[in-house]
Amino acid sequence: MSSSSAYWMMKVINEIANLPNIAFWTRNLERGKGFGINGFLNHYPDFIIQTKSGKTLVVETKGDHLDAEQKIKLGATWAQKAGNAYRYYMVYERRVVDGAHKLDDFLNILKDI
Repeated sequence: MSSSSAYWMMKVINEIANLPNIAFWTRNLERGKGFGINGFLNHYPDFIIQTKSGKTLVVETKGDHLDAEQKIKLGATWAQKAGNAYRYYMVYERRVVDGAHKLDDFLNILKDI
């Protein structure tokens, strides 16, 4: 992992952890050691977050220079099948990608979950 990727992940989780409706979060282990969404590709999202309302969020962070459309599709399919208590989010800093969120928009969504 590059230092810019690590910085971006830490920025995202620090913003999330400071929200009053977050009960806890954990860093998901990579490559077969943590929670994975398996389908047409294997995807290990960066974070698992529990809100005080009981929702479980699976969050992947991406640098603006990276493409992740296949992961977005897989995450959306997983969330739909997992049920209303589970959500999947792909978060970019500023990049607009269909099915993903910019950090500021995601934090506004998260406040209401």
